[in-house]
Amino acid sequence: MYKMLVVDDDRSEREGVKFLTGQFDWELEIAEADSGEAALEYIRNHDNIDILLTDIRMRELDGLQLAQQVKELLPHIKIIFMSAYGEFEYAQKAIDLNVTHYILKPVEIGEFMRVVSNVIRLCDEEQKEKLKNERIQEIYWKGIRYEKQQFLYDLIHGRGMIAEEDNESPDTAIHFSGYRYLRMAMIHTGSRFFDRIDIDVEPVLEGMACVKADFVNLNEMQSVLLYEGRPEETKEDLIRTGSFLVGLFKEKHRTDVSIVISGLIESLKQIGSEYNLMETMLANQFFMEKGAVLYTGEVKSGDRDVYSHTRRILLDMTEWLKEIEVDNDKIVLLIELLEGGKTVSENYVKYVCTEVLKSIDRPTQQNVNEFMMGLERIHNASSLMELMQVMRSIAQDLIASVERPRELLRSVIEEVVLILDREYSSEITLESIAKQVYLSPGYLSRLFKKYKGKSIVKYMTSIRLEKAGELLLASNKKITDIGKEVGYPNFAYFSALFKNNYGKTPSQYREEHGL
Repeated sequence: MYKMLVVDDDRSEREGVKFLTGQFDWELEIAEADSGEAALEYIRNHDNIDILLTDIRMRELDGLQLAQQVKELLPHIKIIFMSAYGEFEYAQKAIDLNVTHYILKPVEIGEFMRVVSNVIRLCDEEQKEKLKNERIQEIYWKGIRYEKQQFLYDLIHGRGMIAEEDNESPDTAIHFSGYRYLRMAMIHTGSRFFDRIDIDVEPVLEGMACVKADFVNLNEMQSVLLYEGRPEETKEDLIRTGSFLVGLFKEKHRTDVSIVISGLIESLKQIGSEYNLMETMLANQFFMEKGAVLYTGEVKSGDRDVYSHTRRILLDMTEWLKEIEVDNDKIVLLIELLEGGKTVSENYVKYVCTEVLKSIDRPTQQNVNEFMMGLERIHNASSLMELMQVMRSIAQDLIASVERPRELLRSVIEEVVLILDREYSSEITLESIAKQVYLSPGYLSRLFKKYKGKSIVKYMTSIRLEKAGELLLASNKKITDIGKEVGYPNFAYFSALFKNNYGKTPSQYREEHGL
C-alpha cells in the first residue's frame, strides 16, 4: 500500500479527491494538509509518503515551493500538481522541476484516474526495481562474506596460502581487509549455538568501539571474532572487551560463553599459532566459572583464579560429604595439590570423584545399573560446578536409599508438589523437577509414587485438568486458550484427555454447568 498526501487550502477540493480515490481499486492511504506549511511539517515527521498531490496556487508557501523543498527531503517522491486553466506559467515551472504529472481543475474523472493510475504504476516499477537490486546486493555480499570466511577459516587452521602482506609500508602490519593490527576473540558456548543463529556484527562493533570486525564460525560451539586491535591496549582494556562480549551474549542471546582474547597480531602468519594457544587455554574451561574471560597472557585476574575457584567448590563438597560419613581423603588431597601450586586435570578430578562414588556406594549385583549411571553422569559433567551438582545429587539419592528420616523425604515431596502447583502451565518435565530438588529422575519418580500413590506425570495431569475445569466454569475464555493456559497447546489432545478424566468434552462440561 502506498501513501498519498493531498494538499489544498480548499476543504471541498480535498474531500473531492478523497471521494474519487475511494471509487477506484487503488491501495492508497490518504493523508491531508490544508497548506504548504502544514504539508511540509507533516512530511518532516512522516518519511513514508510516496505521492504528493498538491494544488499550485496556495497562500504563502505555494505548491511549487512545497514541491521543491519536498524533493530535497524525499527525492523519490512522486508529485502531482492540480491547477486551474490559465496558469500555464505554473505548469512551465512544474516541468522545470521535473514534475510531469498534472491535473487540471475542475477535475475530470477520466483524467484523474489516468494520471493517478500512471503514478501508482511508476511506484510499482520502482518498488520492483528496488527489491531486485536489494536481492542482487544480498547475493553479492553473501558471496563476498563466504569467500572471506573461508579464507580466514583456512588461516586459523594453518591451511591455504598466507595473504599478501604489505612489506613496502613499515606502518602497515596487515594488508588483508584493511586491518593494521589484529586481535582474535574466541567465543565458546559449551553447547550447540552457532549453527542456529547468525551473529549481527553491528552491535559488537558499537560496544567495542572499533571500526571493523569479522566473525568466523568454527563449529556449532565456537566462533572467532577478528577485530582491529591497538598496540596501546592494556590487560584491563582486553578484559573489558571480553566482559562486554560475555554480557552481550547473555543479554541478547541468553547464553553463557567463555572468551579467550589473543595477543596483538602483526602478521597473518601469527593467526594459526595464536589460535592454537587460545585453544590450549580454553582446555582449562572445565575449572572456570561461567563467563570467564582469558587472554593469551593470563587468566582473568591472574592464574590463581582457576585454582581458587576449584578449591572453593571442592571445599564445599567436603562439607556435605561429611554429612554422609564418607572418607573424603581424596578430595582433601586435591585441595592440597591446588594449594601447592600443582596443576590438576579435568580427568584427574573426575577420577577422584569416581573413587569417592565407589566409597559411598560399592557396586553390587543389585545396584550395578544405578552405579554405572552415576559414573556416566560424572564423566559427562561439562564443568566443575556441574560435577559438584552431580555428586550432590548422587549423594542425596544414596541418603534417601538408606532410609534417612522420613521428614527429609516428605519435605522433598512437598517441595515437588509446590513446583507442580507453580509451574504446571509450562513445559515441565520429570528431569527438570529432579534437577531442582537434586535427585535423579528415576529415584524421584519412585519416591513420589511411594508417598503420593501416583506418578508425577499423573499428579501433574490431575492438577492441569482440575485447573481447566475451574477455568471452564469461572470464565468465558475460549476452550483452546484454556488448554494452552493449563499446559496443553494441542487442543485435540487436551479435549481427549479431559473427556477421559471427566467423562465429557470441555464444551459439554461447560454447557452442563450452565455456562
